[in-house]
Amino acid sequence: MEMKKVLAGWSKICPGCNIGRKYPDSFIGKKVRNHWEKGCISHNAYVEVYGSEGSSPKKDNEKSDDK
Repeated sequence: MEMKKVLAGWSKICPGCNIGRKYPDSFIGKKVRNHWEKGCISHNAYVEVYGSEGSSPKKDNEKSDDK
């Protein structure tokens, strides 16, 4: 499980995945979604660890701190 956490958080493996999560409706975001359908180990680990294809946990924490 530790390896999956590393893969999920390490943007250098697949930097496009981070862009796809941040801007899913952009041109690049749509290309990244096609990349995910073909298979991406970094994205698969992210989904398994965090349970969704949404924004990163850091971004979610920032929103909760603002309350």
